Amino acid sequence: MRQIVLFLLGLAVAQASVTVTRTSSNELHPSAMEMEVQLPSSNKKVRIPLNKTQDFENVPVTVTENGLSMTFSARQIHHPSHAHYRDIESKSVISVRHVNGKRRISGHVMHEGTSYFLEPLGDADHQVTMNALNPHDLAKKVNVARDIESRKKRQTNTASTNYKVEIYLLIDSRVWSAFKSIYSTDSAALTELHFYYTHILNGIDTSYRNIGSPSISVSCIGMTISKTLADDKWMAGEDTEGSNILSAMKNYIVGKTADHFMAFTRMDITGGGSSSVCGMAYVGGVCRNIRVSINEDQGLQSWGTAAHELAHNLGSHHDASGNTCSSGAKNLMSPSGGMYNLANVANSYRFSSCSVSYMAAYLNSLGSTNCMTSDQGSRLSELTSNTREGTRLTLDQVCRFFQPNGPGKFYLTTDTFNNPASICAMIYCASSDGGGTSVSGLRAPVGTPCGNKKSCNWNGECSADESAPAADDSCFWGDSWSNCADWKMYIEKGWTSCTDSAKEGCCRSLATLC
Repeated sequence: MRQIVLFLLGLAVAQASVTVTRTSSNELHPSAMEMEVQLPSSNKKVRIPLNKTQDFENVPVTVTENGLSMTFSARQIHHPSHAHYRDIESKSVISVRHVNGKRRISGHVMHEGTSYFLEPLGDADHQVTMNALNPHDLAKKVNVARDIESRKKRQTNTASTNYKVEIYLLIDSRVWSAFKSIYSTDSAALTELHFYYTHILNGIDTSYRNIGSPSISVSCIGMTISKTLADDKWMAGEDTEGSNILSAMKNYIVGKTADHFMAFTRMDITGGGSSSVCGMAYVGGVCRNIRVSINEDQGLQSWGTAAHELAHNLGSHHDASGNTCSSGAKNLMSPSGGMYNLANVANSYRFSSCSVSYMAAYLNSLGSTNCMTSDQGSRLSELTSNTREGTRLTLDQVCRFFQPNGPGKFYLTTDTFNNPASICAMIYCASSDGGGTSVSGLRAPVGTPCGNKKSCNWNGECSADESAPAADDSCFWGDSWSNCADWKMYIEKGWTSCTDSAKEGCCRSLATLC
């Protein structure tokens, strides 16, 4: 059993200025900007060029609760005040949110081989932490559950091929509970969870883009979030043994599409009975039936563990394990990375030449089975036909899903009554005081009927859909009066006649009579 120690240590901490000095436009989130950071314990200021990254807004997100699933576009939970930036060359990755007209910046930047962590303090200040040696911190170990068969490393020429590892994120109920305990509503928790994992994904992708040759990038094609332990279908129940979790994941992904399935948990993973494990993966599994990894979620820096485990799944072994790369260099695949100093901390963000050779050899060995040269994930336009939660979820169920402590009933407003298509953009749920309430992003799921032979699409629009049921647009919501059965009986017996108000209020019950 091989082991690795991975952690980042803070030694120098200071309150310092973090300001944006130049931007490419006056937009809230410009495509490029320059950030000035005052280094801790000095008056030196450095400037970091940054480019905006694409948030994974256009991927499907599935949320499950008590066996009930809802799938929607990530753009529905992306907050417009959030954005993410990076500089691939310097391996700097930051996230920005606008609060009360000010930028609140978090993440890490690199300068002259030293890593600095940034986090906001109060309304305007930021804290800058320099990572360095701290021999008193307890490191966590990452165990490799299985090796691929030994093979000689071959010199390969893969520079002409761009490999894109399409990963699918699996977020368990323990992570969800942690976010929900911080943010009062499900909507807020989902938005923050999206912001958080976008940062982690950017960190993973940046570390791989720095390899150069072979050209490897990482993208997210989907995400499943479970709200209850019973919904953690890829986990091994309460079993904390990492190898058993990997086995459960292996069974879970049968028939599912992605180059790699990456799970995150707040469970304390164990390996061989040891609780000092923070991640585990099969070696050489991408594009195969063992294309899985499990990672402990330990904050924004979890991307380091996740990048390490993904490298195992891409065929990499540890440095100094049957190769000539020194473990003392403390690269991402070092087996003893717990003692960083200012001379080697930058290596904790990059792969050694041995790791790159392992990955290049594995990519080459896949041949025609290499899944990273083509898109595996479904595009949102394609999902309209095969992921239609609106065809099996009522609007009442949607309200119970997003407001589990509320009445769990759809609230029909006058505007929605007059324009059913508006549910594709926003729906209201009944509140405890008898009125209606809504939250940003709460809308009818894809496939929900919104008119005659029409349904809601992924863009929040009510569009023509031949598979949607036929409906009378003038009576889409049915009877609005509660006594329509009485009206029907009275008219049938000739005790009263149809009136315009009765025809409108009982449009469905009186359709064949009036």
